[in-house]
Amino acid sequence: MDRREVWITGVGIVCAHGDDVATVAEAQREGRSGAVALADSFDTTHFDVLAACRVPDADPAIADLKADFGLRAARAAISDAFGEDAIDCRPDLVGVHLASGLVSTPVTEAEDELLASMDAEGRYQHAAAAARLADPSPWRARHFTDRVNRTLTTDYGIRGPSLVNHGACAASAVAIGLGARWIERGTSDVVLAGGYESMIHPFGVLSFGMLGALSERQDCSPAEVSRPFDATRDGFVIGEGGAVLVLEDARRARARGARCWGRVLGMGTSMDAYRVTAPAPDGHGAVAAMRQALSKAGLGPDEIDYINAHGTGTPLNDATETAAVKQVFGGKGEAPPMSSSKSALGHSVAAAGAVEAVLCLLAMRDGVIPPTLNLTHPDPDCDLDCVPLEAREAELTHVVSNSFGFGGVNCSLALGATP
Repeated sequence: MDRREVWITGVGIVCAHGDDVATVAEAQREGRSGAVALADSFDTTHFDVLAACRVPDADPAIADLKADFGLRAARAAISDAFGEDAIDCRPDLVGVHLASGLVSTPVTEAEDELLASMDAEGRYQHAAAAARLADPSPWRARHFTDRVNRTLTTDYGIRGPSLVNHGACAASAVAIGLGARWIERGTSDVVLAGGYESMIHPFGVLSFGMLGALSERQDCSPAEVSRPFDATRDGFVIGEGGAVLVLEDARRARARGARCWGRVLGMGTSMDAYRVTAPAPDGHGAVAAMRQALSKAGLGPDEIDYINAHGTGTPLNDATETAAVKQVFGGKGEAPPMSSSKSALGHSVAAAGAVEAVLCLLAMRDGVIPPTLNLTHPDPDCDLDCVPLEAREAELTHVVSNSFGFGGVNCSLALGATP
C-alpha cells in the first residue's frame, strides 16, 4: 500500500501567550516572554521558585484545568479545519490521539482529599482518611485520563480509534507522530492529535522541585529566569497549556479545498535506557530519534532549515542535546539554526511537543525563527547557532521539533511547509 501524505488542516493552541494563533505568532516574532511570578498562582512561602508560564485566562475555579486546555485547543482546531462545530468525515474514519500528564487526579481533589488526611508534619492519617471515606458528600466522581478523548468522541460523534499517551515530556509529539501513521496506513482519514497539561499548583511544582529540575533563580524578573543554552542556566520554568492538530489525508483535504498549515513528514522515537531523570550523556537516544525522523521523511540532514530544540534550560539537557544535534547535523556552521521556545513559554510537560509543533508551523508560514530568550552568555558546550534574543527571518521548508522526556523517552518530528 502506498504511504498516504499527511496534511495539517487545523490548529488550536492554548499557552502563556494566549489562545489565539495570531497573538501567539506575534509574541514569537517579537520575542516576548509569557513568564509571570509563581506567587500569582499560590502561596510560595516554602518554594524557592520565582516564575511560571501560566495561561493568562486560566480560571482557578475549574477543577481540571488541563482537561479544559485540551478541550479548548481541540475545539479550536476542529473549527479551524472545518469552519464549523462538526467534523466533515465519516465517523469511523476519525481518530483521536491525545497526550496528558501522568497524574489523573485533578489538583483540587488532591488538595481537598489528600491534604485533609495529613497532619502538620505531612504524615498520612489513616483514621482521618477512613472517616472521610465514610462520608460521601465531599467526594467527586473520579477523573479518568481519557476524559478529553471521551468528551470529544461524544460531542462530535467520533467512532474511530482513540488513545491517550503518557510519554512524559515527549507525549504529545509521539501522539502527533502516531496519529499521522494512522492516516499513512489508511486506519483513519482525519485524526485529532496533540496534548494538554497543567501542573502550576503546589503538588506539581513540588514534584519537579524535588527532582532538581526547576530554576531557583531569584535575582531577576520572571521573564529572565528561563535561560536555555546559556552558561548561567539552572533549570526550567514550568508552563501549561494545550495544542491540537487536525491531521488529514492529503488527497481528501485537497478534494474539499482545505487549507494546509504544513505536513507531518516523519517521526522518530527511542528510549535512552539510562536514568529516569537524566539523559544519556552521549545523547544516543536523541540521535536515534532525529535520524529516524529524517529517514521516515526521506530527508538528509542538509535539508533541515531549523530545529525547535527540546531546550529545557537544565544543565544536562542542553549540553546533551547540543552534542546529539552535532552527531546528526554537524558542528557549528553545518547544523541548522536551533532555538528553544521554552525560553518564552516554559515547559508545558505533556503538552510541550504539540505546542512547539504549532510554533514550528507558524515559523514556516511566517518565515520567522523564534528566538532563544535570555541567551546572553552562551555556554561553550552549547556552541551551535541558537538564535539568541531576537527572532530571525528565514525561508523554512523542512524543520525538526525535538521532545525528550523524563524516563528517557525521545521523539523527533520532521515537519514540512505547505506544498
